Amino acid sequence: TPTKMPRRKRKKRRTQEDIAAEENADDKAPKSFVIRRGKVGNKVITLVHNLREVMMPNTASALKEGKKNKLKDFINVAPTLNVTHIMVFSKSALGLNLRFIRVPRGPTLTFRVLKYSLKQDVSATQRKPHTPTDRDLIDPPLCVLNNFSQPEDHIKIMATVFQSVFPPLNVKNVQLRNCRRVVLINRNKVDGTVDMRHYLIKAAPTGISRSIKKIVRAKIPDLGKYRDISDFVDQDGLLSDSEAEENPENKVKLSQNFSGRGNTKSNKSAIRLKEIGPRLTLQLLKIEEGISEGATLYHAFVKRTPEEALELRKQKKKEADLKKLRRLEQERNVEEKKKRSRKGKLKEDKDDDADFETLAVKSDADWYREEVGEEPPEELFDRSNSSSKPKISKNKKPKNTKNTKNAKNAKNRLLKTPPPRKLSRSDGGKGEGKDKRKVKKRKTRPDTPHPFVKTNPGAKKARLKKSISPGFASPKGRGGKRAGRG
Repeated sequence: TPTKMPRRKRKKRRTQEDIAAEENADDKAPKSFVIRRGKVGNKVITLVHNLREVMMPNTASALKEGKKNKLKDFINVAPTLNVTHIMVFSKSALGLNLRFIRVPRGPTLTFRVLKYSLKQDVSATQRKPHTPTDRDLIDPPLCVLNNFSQPEDHIKIMATVFQSVFPPLNVKNVQLRNCRRVVLINRNKVDGTVDMRHYLIKAAPTGISRSIKKIVRAKIPDLGKYRDISDFVDQDGLLSDSEAEENPENKVKLSQNFSGRGNTKSNKSAIRLKEIGPRLTLQLLKIEEGISEGATLYHAFVKRTPEEALELRKQKKKEADLKKLRRLEQERNVEEKKKRSRKGKLKEDKDDDADFETLAVKSDADWYREEVGEEPPEELFDRSNSSSKPKISKNKKPKNTKNTKNAKNAKNRLLKTPPPRKLSRSDGGKGEGKDKRKVKKRKTRPDTPHPFVKTNPGAKKARLKKSISPGFASPKGRGGKRAGRG
């Protein structure tokens, strides 16, 4: 008898604690809306979708903006969906603008989009373009800032806003296989513009020729030209792209396994960046407190003294306090109106009951006194005269003596009795005849007797006489068929 192998106990590689930790990390990660406002054009709509791919997976990729939706609608919905940032594209007479709004308390950064290139434009300039797959967009990108270490306040605010848009990187728990994209934000020191680029991280093992790399990547080479496989491996002049780069900074010893064949732990690989787009060149215009309603902290073209800035802050604070008071007063008025409406409904019900009672008690004379202001004449509301109906004596004839026929018909309609039938001339007006229109002529049978039935000729003549209606004259009589029509 064959011996049964013991079952191996399944090892849990992912426990409930790990799942809970991942869910908590997702809840804490910053989330964003990328929307447009107003008429911006088809190119900007495509730019919005490209920027949503950059912010994946912590953004609403299938968000649809309606014409009736306002910016306040997105701001009110954002806290319930754990959305922390809103990026708004809008077009003005001077150009395209981009606003970074930190929800719910601000600040708001307004940029002028000087230049932009779409994803398809970037791939058109490359010899071997690479389109990112769904696996590349599962994990959020890394954020790298350059030249944001200046002591100015507006530069510090810019750096903190850009860093807060992307989730922070935990160096201790990071997995290299999840680091597939990087967003580079560079500030030019000369003109102060900000360049934004989006790259895909790729790694290639170093020290391997192109022929061996084909074998490693499971690509079967064509060995028809060679005697042995050693000739294919030892041939000269077939170096990989990573070996052709002389810069040693690109070569890194991997501490973990990375995506791609040959990129294993403790092996050297060359890191390369492949740009996938889009590109943005931004210029900071102003920084405001709150959500586009507070005081202006920085403006690129308008400079204010500290006293003017302090006075402007006080004015904005007064406006905000006045707005709160108006809102509280409006809420109070709404509550009072609701209470009045409830009381008014009860009062209306009582008044309606009282009106019905007064209507039942009041007479015609009382209504006349209220409307006219005088006592009504005795003949107007005399109940004895008004209640008595006119009596028509049987001996008196109706007033319409000229057309007595119409009067009789009217009386018959009232009594619901059918009018007398029109009599034929053949019965002498005695009413024994029938209406000619309702009587149909019966068809007489032929005189030929049935072969098996004995017939009486006298009875046959009697039946023929009965079949003829008394309202019709006989064919031999005076007037023929026309006499029966009256």
